[in-house]
Amino acid sequence: MLDIIVKVLLIMAVLFAFALPGFILRKCKLVSSESLSSLSNILLCFAQPMLIIKAFCIDPVSPTGETLLNFLWVLLFSFAALFLTFFASKLVFLYKKGEGERKKRDVLVFVGTFSNCAFVGIPFVDMFTGGDSEAMMYLTVFNVAFNILIWTLGAYLITQDKREISLKKALLNPCTVGAAVGFLLFLVPEINIFDMDEVAELQQIVTYAGNMTAPLSMLVVGVRMAELTPKQLFGDKDIYIAAFVRLVLSMALTYLLILPFKLAGVFAEDPYVLLAPVIAMAMPPAASVVAFAEKMDGERTAAAASYATGTLLSVFTLPFAMLLISL
Repeated sequence: MLDIIVKVLLIMAVLFAFALPGFILRKCKLVSSESLSSLSNILLCFAQPMLIIKAFCIDPVSPTGETLLNFLWVLLFSFAALFLTFFASKLVFLYKKGEGERKKRDVLVFVGTFSNCAFVGIPFVDMFTGGDSEAMMYLTVFNVAFNILIWTLGAYLITQDKREISLKKALLNPCTVGAAVGFLLFLVPEINIFDMDEVAELQQIVTYAGNMTAPLSMLVVGVRMAELTPKQLFGDKDIYIAAFVRLVLSMALTYLLILPFKLAGVFAEDPYVLLAPVIAMAMPPAASVVAFAEKMDGERTAAAASYATGTLLSVFTLPFAMLLISL
C-alpha cells in the first residue's frame, strides 16, 4: 500500500521536475507565451503520436479476437465515463446562473469533464507500469473516445456554437491518426517494421520520439504556471470546485461504473480493460482547455488557472486514486 503511494509520488515528482525549467525560463523571459504554440504542435503532432504507435507496435500483446473485444469494451466504458462526468459537472456548476457567468461556467464544466489523459496520462501510465504495452493500448483506446468528444461536445461547450463542432478534427487529429496507424500495424504484425529484430534501430526512433511526450508536456505546464499570479492560481474558490470534480468526482464516478464488473470478476485476466478508464479520468485537467479558450474566445484566465491549479493538486490526489484501483 505504502509502496504504491511512494511510487506515484516519485512519478509526479519526476514529471514536475520537467515543469520547473519551463517555469524558470518563462520567469527569466527566455521563453515567450507565443513559443507555447510551437511546443504544443511538436507535442501533439509528433511526440504523442509516436508514443501511441510505440504502445501498439513494440512488444504488443497478440491481436486476438478477445483483445479486439476488450478494445470495444474500453471504448464503451470511456464514452460512458465521459458523459457521466459531463452531466455531473453540469449539475455541480448550476449555481453559476448569470449570463455574465456563462463563459466561466462552461470552462469549469470543460475542466471537470476532460482530463489530461494524453499529455500526462500516457507518460504517467508508461512510467507506472514500466512500459506495459497492454496498459498503454487500453489508455490509447480511451484517448480515441476523448478526442471524438473534445472536438464535438468540448468545442460546443466553450462556444455554444454548433459550427465549431468538427467531426473532421475529431477523426483526423494527429493522436487519432497515430492510433489508427498503430492499430493497423498491431492487426497485421507482418508489416510491423518497428517490432522486427532486423531493424531494431527503428524501435529507438519510436521510443526516443515517444519519450519526449512527458518532458514537453510538463514544460508547457511550467510555462503556463509562470504566467499566472498566486491570486489567480489559488484565490478563486471556483477553481477548487472544478479541481474536485476533475480529480475526485470524475474518478469516483468512473470507478463506480466499472465496480460491478470488477466485483463479478469480469476481465480478471485483463484488468486494464476496467482500470484504464479510471486512471484516465483521475488525471489533471486537459491542456486543451487553455487552447480552446484562447482560440474560441472562452474565459482565458479561468482556463489557465484551472489547468495549472488542477495539475498541481493532482500530486495529492493521484496516489490515493492509484491506491483505490489497486485494491
